[in-house]
Amino acid sequence: MIPQDEQDRGSFRTTGRKSSATVVVSALSALSLAVAGCGSPDTVTARCVDKDRRSDGSYRVVDEDRCDDSSSSGNSSGGGARTGGYFFYYGGTAGNGRVSGGTTTRPSDARVVTESGRVIQRGGMGGRGGSGS
Repeated sequence: MIPQDEQDRGSFRTTGRKSSATVVVSALSALSLAVAGCGSPDTVTARCVDKDRRSDGSYRVVDEDRCDDSSSSGNSSGGGARTGGYFFYYGGTAGNGRVSGGTTTRPSDARVVTESGRVIQRGGMGGRGGSGS
């Protein structure tokens, strides 16, 4: 007959402790999730539109030089400077010189870029900034 302590040596026992490989993998997984959460912000297109909303809910897209975002680069809720009857419209679907389905409120957590590629706001982690030009 084999004594009980010799039988236990060959069997698998759990001790509640994790191997160092498990700890490293868990730490790397948590770090990658944290980095992914702080990753690239969504990019929203800003189009310069005239102030008159059409009956179908769309706005007429005009040349972006008519919109001035310099006085509102830090404004995340005002929809841009409404000087001369033009302002930026964020997101939405554009076609036939019109845009709809977006918002007049500048998103605070997104990177905002005009159709020509000019950055109006850098997004992510509450960051706001001007065009840099």
